[in-house]
Amino acid sequence: MRRAIGAAALLAVFLGLAPAAAWSLDPDTMEMVKAFVKMPTSELPADSIPRFLAVDPAELPAKLRKSFLAKRVELYTLKQLADGKKRGGVRMPEADCAVPKEGQSDSAEILLLAGYEEINDLEEDYVLQVTKCTEHDLMCEFSLQVLAQPKGKKGGPRRRLFLHQNDPAFALVGLFRQHGKASTHFFGVGGVSCAPRLK
Repeated sequence: MRRAIGAAALLAVFLGLAPAAAWSLDPDTMEMVKAFVKMPTSELPADSIPRFLAVDPAELPAKLRKSFLAKRVELYTLKQLADGKKRGGVRMPEADCAVPKEGQSDSAEILLLAGYEEINDLEEDYVLQVTKCTEHDLMCEFSLQVLAQPKGKKGGPRRRLFLHQNDPAFALVGLFRQHGKASTHFFGVGGVSCAPRLK
């Protein structure tokens, strides 16, 4: 399992910083981007994160773009998960809650590089059952990303599901993988759930 941001100070500074305006790709910024994509996330200089996030990926050389996008998705996902942690284990998302756009990607390769892991439909069903969340709730409150793949030979589009490995909901996937679908006695484990909606 990938390590979460290790330094609480780094995350606190990151969460408190306002997003930077678009940053021109001068030589110093290019060097910063090259350093950031190689550096473990826990060691990133927090005061430079907004500058990194403000870089336009279209201005980067093609060979650097993929690792840049992966690091950006990882940073936004960790921020989303940290924001969620402050709301506690029981989440109360609105039925039409907005899915955060910043950490989204339509590339499985980028998601895997950013610390996501692919899960299957049975694992997602287990997480939904245990947490009492809807799929949309998991996308708003947690890190679930759903990618639609081009139609295969069997005709229908194939969905691919991804959860970040630092997501508390991912702990339930681990339980399912360990114990299987018969493990209903694990309900409530993982410390996260969605409050029932009033009808």
